Amino acid sequence: MNRYKITLLILLAFSMTGQVYADLDSFSDRVIESEQNPKPETPSESSEEQSSDSGFAVLLARLFGILWLYDNVYIYYADYPYQEGGYIQHPVADPFVNKMVYADDAKYYWFSMSLSGFYLDDIGGGSWLSFSGNAYKFIGPYADVYFITDAREFQIGARLGAHFSLLQFNPFNASLYIQWQFWNGVLSRHGVAMGIELRLYPVKPLTFRFKLGSQMFERFSIGEMELEMGIMIKAWEWFVGYRSWTLGDEMIPSYAGAYLGVRRYF
Repeated sequence: MNRYKITLLILLAFSMTGQVYADLDSFSDRVIESEQNPKPETPSESSEEQSSDSGFAVLLARLFGILWLYDNVYIYYADYPYQEGGYIQHPVADPFVNKMVYADDAKYYWFSMSLSGFYLDDIGGGSWLSFSGNAYKFIGPYADVYFITDAREFQIGARLGAHFSLLQFNPFNASLYIQWQFWNGVLSRHGVAMGIELRLYPVKPLTFRFKLGSQMFERFSIGEMELEMGIMIKAWEWFVGYRSWTLGDEMIPSYAGAYLGVRRYF
């Protein structure tokens, strides 16, 4: 059975789960209730507290800036994680020309596209398509399109934005992401999603990914978290993960469930 048939089976299996323990109307009602009860504003800090904090922040910013330049400007990429030489590489010093030399096949970009089937308790099941990468070393596009159904109603979400690399070295990298988000279906809303994403490549062929952020709309917010583990087979990554959405200020995830899929690096 080839990978395309496996992918279709994944999507079919998760779409069938939408008929069990799912209720998009209930999710819609909770969002509307949250919009009607916005979080109260908190008092701002005093000027003295802000002054002491700013001095420490400046010091951290300078130290981080030096590290950031080395880990994001003086790098290039292999075609995929665990390729010979490492996924993220630095130029080497050439004593004959007295400068740093890059490999002949050095790439200053990387991209990946993934397709997964997922399920969120009390909402439904569906599919999620994601595209991300660095168009040039430390910055690039980040887009998502997903479809959720409970076999009666549906919700479509679309995100378009970018991510900005903080640290990049083998076997770990971290980035910030920010996306404009649009909902259509049971709920029609638009807002911003932002947070941090960590990727880890500790031992071949294992991969790990952690994402923590927030979806912010006009009168409510949803905290989001993803924890993922995968296996690399050349440029293909097969992964399984856990996703949770937490509505408002609740401490326990409001909606959570598993997902699995495939990702291609290029």
